[in-house]
Amino acid sequence: MGIVIRQSGLSTVLSFLGVVIGYVNIVVLFPAYLAPDELGLTRVIQDAAMLAVPFAQIGISQMVVRFFPAYRQQQAYGGFVRLILLFTLGALGLFTALFFLLQDRLAAYLAVNRPEINDWLGYILLLTLILAVYQVLIGFAQSLRNIVLPGFLKEVLLRLFTLLDIVLYATGRIDFTLFIQLLVGAYALNLLILAGYLFRQGALQWGSASIPAGQIRSMLGYGLFTFLGAGSMLIIGKIDSLMIADMLGLSYTAIYTTAYYIAVLIDLPKRAVAQISMPLISTSFENNKPAEIAAIYRKSALNNLIIGGLILIGLWANLNNIFALIPRNEIYSLGSMVVVVVGLGKLLDMAAGVNGEILVMSRYYRVNVYLLILLAIITIIANYLLIPRFGIVGAAWGSTLALFLFNFSKYLFLYFKMGLQPFTVRTVKVLAVIALALGAGLLLPQAPSVWVDIFYRSAVITLFYGGLIYGFRLSPEINDTIISLFRQRR
Repeated sequence: MGIVIRQSGLSTVLSFLGVVIGYVNIVVLFPAYLAPDELGLTRVIQDAAMLAVPFAQIGISQMVVRFFPAYRQQQAYGGFVRLILLFTLGALGLFTALFFLLQDRLAAYLAVNRPEINDWLGYILLLTLILAVYQVLIGFAQSLRNIVLPGFLKEVLLRLFTLLDIVLYATGRIDFTLFIQLLVGAYALNLLILAGYLFRQGALQWGSASIPAGQIRSMLGYGLFTFLGAGSMLIIGKIDSLMIADMLGLSYTAIYTTAYYIAVLIDLPKRAVAQISMPLISTSFENNKPAEIAAIYRKSALNNLIIGGLILIGLWANLNNIFALIPRNEIYSLGSMVVVVVGLGKLLDMAAGVNGEILVMSRYYRVNVYLLILLAIITIIANYLLIPRFGIVGAAWGSTLALFLFNFSKYLFLYFKMGLQPFTVRTVKVLAVIALALGAGLLLPQAPSVWVDIFYRSAVITLFYGGLIYGFRLSPEINDTIISLFRQRR
């Protein structure tokens, strides 16, 4: 777990730095200078593109991570890279052709429901293509066990350019159309930087060696199955904002996505751990070392729960303060319960560890896909039933329900089929500490100043929660890391 902790730790630091920048963008500047409809449209363009990415790259990024270890040290590696790039070009071409073929039908539907989105379909297509290639390149970076650069590009550099973009818009130097164009351009810049890095590392070397037909069929089969899974997972994560836009309007999309962004802070560490764990799990399967997989599963679940629990407590206890700082808070405070409900769902997902990564890297990867498809359907049905009745909070409950069912299903399968399960007595103790610290945080008296209240409340919660975790040695990895940091300072 050493490389996991080092890489995920640095990636998490970058993620939190990105969160600070993202907070300024999404929670302060966007609500202040973009009308709710404009903010909602900005989110719809990005979410629609991200939702379309799996259909544009049909599992090729997962294919890279899965088969990279088998080719990296072989002469056929250049042929493997060539094959992946040809797959990517073919997939992008097919997706673009289908987009133009179906464009008139989509435009006719939007003309009735949300005509304001119709003028932006070209930007959605362009952003989809950029993100699809970027995801394939991230697959190579992950296989090289480098998640720091992709993390920096996504969490920091992209948000810095977005910050510059919104400042230019706020000062009247650009109009809304150019604002969207520059936003898409920022994604393109990230793609170019990552491609340049991979070329310098020799990861994108073009070769002439041929790959056996049987291996190609195996790769395609794996890619198609994981494409279905990745598409379903994005439906679970993104369809709520698109359904809100369709059923309630772009203004409610702005409220929901702003609140959702705040809650997503909880699972940032999980993303970092998952990215670096995937190639390690793949290598462990390749070398038939189930004990290593079990250890990664158990440790990731416990440490994710500890970190996610602290973040959830901090957000929940500071909820009034957070929304008081948002411009037009009388509008955006309608999303306060969304933060709580989505936050609980994210904590459940954190506590489940790298169960999905284990399934995807195992010979049972098809099961993960079947579960994802089923739960994508459940998410759509739940949103369809809950949004009209409960509004944006209904969408939050639909998302949380889907996450719970998905992780519970994976837990049962890994336990009964592979003898793996991530929970120990320490898990129960951590949950007790979370409940105790949350109660203490909510009962703290309110300070006269919002900023003073945030600082003192967060400090008390962190010291109280961290002291219990450290004192009872609930995570040997966290204790060892803290001790190591103090020794280095000496």
